Amino acid sequence: MNSKHLAILALIFASVIWGLTGPIMKQTLVHVPIFTLAFIRFGAAAFLLFPFVYNRLAIKKGDLPLLILCAAFGVTFNIAFFFWGLTMTSALNAGIIIATGPLFILLGAVIFLKEKINRQLIVGLIIGVAGIGIIIGADALKNGISLSPLGDFIILLSLLSFVFYDILSKKLFKKYSPLTITFYSFLIGAIVFFPAASYEFLNTQDWMANLPPQAILGIIYGIFFSSLLAYTVWQWGLSKMDASRVGFFYYIDPVASTIGAVVILSEKITQPFVLGAILIFLGLFFAEGRLPYHHILQHATGKFKHN
Repeated sequence: MNSKHLAILALIFASVIWGLTGPIMKQTLVHVPIFTLAFIRFGAAAFLLFPFVYNRLAIKKGDLPLLILCAAFGVTFNIAFFFWGLTMTSALNAGIIIATGPLFILLGAVIFLKEKINRQLIVGLIIGVAGIGIIIGADALKNGISLSPLGDFIILLSLLSFVFYDILSKKLFKKYSPLTITFYSFLIGAIVFFPAASYEFLNTQDWMANLPPQAILGIIYGIFFSSLLAYTVWQWGLSKMDASRVGFFYYIDPVASTIGAVVILSEKITQPFVLGAILIFLGLFFAEGRLPYHHILQHATGKFKHN
């Protein structure tokens, strides 16, 4: 298995972890304050990652501003905006906004990284959009959509923050390893979250005395899986692939999140979800060249003419 195949597996793995994070964190945040949880997640993850990067932490002075921006977008802004936005808008609205992620990262890759886009990538994007549209559309028809301009805008800021994180990381990978960038992202994020976490700790100390097992498991999952493992393998996969292709893996998040909600929150899988998930993975296969769309298109065209 070559590095590209491993990168694809790494990105899928990270997307599944982050998709499962939603229902897990939903239960955890009932018992643990937002910024306290964020500080624990990234502070502990930075501590655990340190032994693997302590001998390669040197950063050139001229690269510090870019590194700080990368960490701010990837952890501080992304997490803070997402948690804040969710308090003012629905999960459905958030899902619709996050579904535009591949388009934004595609545009960012073309504008900032000068990556070239081929037709196969565009076909994959269209199929993926159709898949996510079916999943979200079914929820919208069932539950309706209520606009929340401020909350929706903040969720959009969270999404754009992570897109910029990917773009800036690609620039830094030319000089530094993915582990180094990930460590500094965790460390800077934890430092920024510390003041708000301290305030929460001083004013809501009762949460520690009444912490149920599921909340403890949520904290552990957040440290080891959502932060340490997912960010590390995502950054490694990103370093091996064009950013424009990485955006397609955003579509796996809602699929994994729905499956997690079925297992954790006893929700049900619907037929639109199954169809949408199939289209999402079909689009991913097209975008990654696993399905030769030229041959399929020629076959379909020939069959149509024959009939």
